[in-house]
Amino acid sequence: MVEFAFWCLTGSCGLAVIFGLRKPSGYLEFPTLVAAVFLGWVVPQLWQVRQAVTFVESEYFVTLNLFTLACFLSIHLGWNWGVSAVRRSSPSFRFRVPSYKGLLRIGFAISAVAWVMQIGMGMRPPDELNMTQWSGPLTIMYFVFNVKVISLFLSIYLALKYRSTASYVLLASAAALYIPLILIYFRRRAMVEMFTCVVLAVWFARHVIVPRIFIIFGMPIATLVIFGVGALRSIASETGEWKMPTLAQIRAIDFWSLTPFATEHASPELTNALYLVRLADQWSFHTFGAGSWNRIIFQYVPAQLVGADLKNWLMFDLGVAERLYNQLYYAGSTGATSTAMGDAYLEFGFFGVIFFVAMAYVMGRWWVRANRGDVWAATFYACGLAPALIMPTAYAFYFFNVMILYGGAIYGARYFLGTPVTGGPIIGNGVNAASRVQSAKRSSGYTGRGATAP
Repeated sequence: MVEFAFWCLTGSCGLAVIFGLRKPSGYLEFPTLVAAVFLGWVVPQLWQVRQAVTFVESEYFVTLNLFTLACFLSIHLGWNWGVSAVRRSSPSFRFRVPSYKGLLRIGFAISAVAWVMQIGMGMRPPDELNMTQWSGPLTIMYFVFNVKVISLFLSIYLALKYRSTASYVLLASAAALYIPLILIYFRRRAMVEMFTCVVLAVWFARHVIVPRIFIIFGMPIATLVIFGVGALRSIASETGEWKMPTLAQIRAIDFWSLTPFATEHASPELTNALYLVRLADQWSFHTFGAGSWNRIIFQYVPAQLVGADLKNWLMFDLGVAERLYNQLYYAGSTGATSTAMGDAYLEFGFFGVIFFVAMAYVMGRWWVRANRGDVWAATFYACGLAPALIMPTAYAFYFFNVMILYGGAIYGARYFLGTPVTGGPIIGNGVNAASRVQSAKRSSGYTGRGATAP
């Protein structure tokens, strides 16, 4: 049963990637990309965990595999539900195309906020920056700093669509925030955000797709890089100061030896998930949403403003780590996540798939609206794609926690700065998606190569 459950999951992920890539633009759709995440990150870790499970743990390993498969299938269910929901409501579908100047103004404002956070973090004491676990004002600044992805997508989109000097300046400002994160600090999230923003901006602004051959060969390379990030960071910081490794140093890394296929130390996250499943089943312990509530309070209620006592009072005392240690004699690795699968199962058992259904439903709605020319839907889809892909590797409420920040930043900027429109409402009454996109382009001043900003 252990082998059967594992290969069912592996086969389902593989088929989803194959069928998704059959469409030229399939790699832009969330189900295809998340299937690649499951195949390149979840499955290798499960393969290693499966080698080490004892007879007692095998029952819970099967449960973990089946629940992971249920989560994966739920993503496709939610996506199709969201896509069909928007298509059924097409007679009432309408939106206004924001002006170039309105988008540019919002892009610069959000970029300025990100730069303020970046400068603020750089002014913190070096000892605080080098701590393994950040706390206090530093965590707040880093969290707000994440709005940089909004300006990144808007800058690429505007630069491709209008090719104006101002859009190039915005692009340079946004890219300058990402270059050190990717080439020096090797932040996985920054890498994913750069990839998703570039390919989606190219698609939504120019309707150009990246040749699938690059995507196919890029998937295994991405897997090796993800598991080799620790080694890359060690090289970058070996002198005590962070600096970009040389090509010779990178070539000297044996990336394959760092994957779960070659070492048993590369699968701490799914091991955590296994023990969370065991805790839930063996001891009938579920948190019933309290864990997600704690994530919201931890992220959005600053102890510096309300006081640590009030913040702790607002959170539930779940004691999951203590239960794992006292009842199962297990202490997880420092820095390893619980994964969305382990976290969701601890919350609601098999009903925890609701997190994945809801996330995919929202992404499906944004995808359809974005392809009909809705710039804000395109922005939300592009900015939300990275958290959606990272969610299986993080925790169950991760996507929603991040999108609260992005939504607040976008709607806040629109409220205070305004978003003038260039044309009247586009109504979806009997008009197909392609004509909507063309109508949106015409109304926003787009005339093809060499178009100028209004």
